[in-house]
Amino acid sequence: MAEKPSLAYADAPGGKNGQELAINNTLINRLFTRIALKTWGKLHKRRGVCTPISRRMIVKSSPWVDLTEAATMKYVSENTSIPVPKVYCSFVHKGCTYILMERKRGKSIGNVLQSLGDDGQQKVFAQLKRMMDELRSLPPAAGTGVQSCTGGSLWDSRISRITTRFGPFATIQEFHFWLRAGFRFEDHVHKARFDERFRGQDGKDLADMEAMQDGPWPPPVFTHGDLNPSNILVHGEEVVAIIDWEFSGWYPHYWEYTAAWLTAVVFQDWRKELPRFLTTFPTELAMETTRERWWGPN
Repeated sequence: MAEKPSLAYADAPGGKNGQELAINNTLINRLFTRIALKTWGKLHKRRGVCTPISRRMIVKSSPWVDLTEAATMKYVSENTSIPVPKVYCSFVHKGCTYILMERKRGKSIGNVLQSLGDDGQQKVFAQLKRMMDELRSLPPAAGTGVQSCTGGSLWDSRISRITTRFGPFATIQEFHFWLRAGFRFEDHVHKARFDERFRGQDGKDLADMEAMQDGPWPPPVFTHGDLNPSNILVHGEEVVAIIDWEFSGWYPHYWEYTAAWLTAVVFQDWRKELPRFLTTFPTELAMETTRERWWGPN
């Protein structure tokens, strides 16, 4: 495809997302967190980049974890009633980010959904809908850009062609241009008679996608960005936590729905549950499906 446009990237964990975003970054907190990982952490099973150190606390640590995630949880906690893990401290030490946070107790919605019954499911999804409506009603950040809650860079491991953080972008159109790696259909029209990729329905889909991406858009909304079942914790008929905010930020209004739908590969049944708590955007989903087919998954 076309070469990637020249846009600025912010590397994790430095740049604008560096130590200035640290929370309660005291010597005592840094020592406690690191010592707890080396001692109590060995008594618990590590889950990816997360290590429980007690029944009430867990540490997320990795060179690829960014302080923006802790700042996001703090932002959501202070501005909404959505249950998120409380952040006790966050800091960077020798190139590795540490987030000490509350360990929420609950089961993933994917593991308990069928056992809830119709009434229980209605209650849980009603709670989720209120939470998502509240998240999306947060006043937009200054400007109309795609950015983190701090105005900095973003991260989404599902965009497989990058190895670092990306953005921020001044406009949604600039974000779209980056997503399609600087592709302009008019630059490839002359190839249509030789390259079947640009002919027929595929060519029409690309042209339609580009026209829609470059068109007018409403302001971005705050987005979790990874609403798969494992990131929604339930206890009984209560949603007790939404976790893993590393993909979050100000995104186009469709992003929450299309990201959740397109990444529901293992849990395909989850796709039919999404309309119960998210507004659906079928036209935008078709646009994103075309983009994913050409430039890889989100």
